[in-house]
Amino acid sequence: MVFTFLFPSVILVYERIASGSIIMGKTKRVLYTTKDVAMRLGEGLFSYAVDIALWNTIFMADLSIPFGAYGKIFRAQVAADRFLRQWNYDTIKEAVANARRQQLLKPVKRGRRAIPEITRTGKRRLAAIIPIYDEKRVWDGRMHLITYDVPEVNHTDRDTLREMLRRLGAGKLQDSVWITPYNPVDIIRITVEQKQLAGSVIVSDMGRDGAIGEEDLASLIVRIWRLDVINDRYEEWLREYKRSDRLDQWLVTSYFTILRDDPQLPFTLLPKWWKGDRAWCLVAPKAKELYLALRP
Repeated sequence: MVFTFLFPSVILVYERIASGSIIMGKTKRVLYTTKDVAMRLGEGLFSYAVDIALWNTIFMADLSIPFGAYGKIFRAQVAADRFLRQWNYDTIKEAVANARRQQLLKPVKRGRRAIPEITRTGKRRLAAIIPIYDEKRVWDGRMHLITYDVPEVNHTDRDTLREMLRRLGAGKLQDSVWITPYNPVDIIRITVEQKQLAGSVIVSDMGRDGAIGEEDLASLIVRIWRLDVINDRYEEWLREYKRSDRLDQWLVTSYFTILRDDPQLPFTLLPKWWKGDRAWCLVAPKAKELYLALRP
């Protein structure tokens, strides 16, 4: 099953690309060219233009557009789609060509037509980018404190350790001190052994209340993970969803951009005003179809 959205009246607009901008809240989105697209992509879900080509192919897959007509229809979609309209058409067209050269996309014959399809390699690449929503979030009820002392001369190892902690969803309390509700011992042990950092990293059990000084656990969690800021983004997404007539590619991409920054803490630790679960309920049917489509 693939993840598809139809776009309105595309045949009527394929002759030209929209030259305006789109606005979400107070953020203005404008067209970018090949020269600065890499910098722009770094601010969002994707780091390379070729990833946008793969992402878009997932949405267009059920349309069964042959390669011969793909450019024409693709130009139409760029003009009609709020997500693709942020970039110059030639930039995305070049990204599609690069994806084919890298064997991330391939033509698949259906009758007399050659249909663009993501390869297994392309699916693995895209699946590594799209964040997964954890509906279970098993938790033992305990908080864990991670401290490390890695010399300045080993800054590469220190950066690797920090990045690993971020991927685990740990929150930075202060320099070289992080906390997490999920037991990180096994994963940290692997990194310590690989980087030969024995004795440099300590994991402590903070107990069930997890308080530090006079700050209770609830306040600590909101502050460390900046849940108020992330919640504001979810609320803006919900307002935009309400204004939209369909769950289009732009809304789904925007949601995954927020989810990427969501620490996905245990549900019992989330404040009552948290809107992340509400947003997930709205996007879940489409997101689950996408997850299935990206399976090798």
